[in-house]
Amino acid sequence: MLLAGKEKKDWQPEDSDIIAWQRAYPAINVHQELAAMESWCDANPTRRKTAKGIKRFVNSWLARAEDKGGSPQAKAKSSNTSIRNKSIEMQMTDISWLDGEDYEMMKQYYIQKRGFYYDGGLING
Repeated sequence: MLLAGKEKKDWQPEDSDIIAWQRAYPAINVHQELAAMESWCDANPTRRKTAKGIKRFVNSWLARAEDKGGSPQAKAKSSNTSIRNKSIEMQMTDISWLDGEDYEMMKQYYIQKRGFYYDGGLING
């Protein structure tokens, strides 16, 4: 839900808009970016968008996010995530470099010991 206009009306994107944005910007988690836009609009009430300009705002935001390499949430599934972007828990339970029996054994170990494991995406057992 984004706040649009000085009259503080709520604006909801159409499902067809979300689908179109997801197709146009595949490296973006559109729902997460919409939540970030809503937060930004809430924190910047004097810069809220009008009903007429809201779609341009959304499209520009998504284009910039795509140009910057995509949403962190969309990229989190990649096992090439920088160690700086991983929490200590992720680093300690990282099994992305294992394969076969070792992978399965450590997966079960971390699920029993910590309740989750990390293989490019945090997974709860």
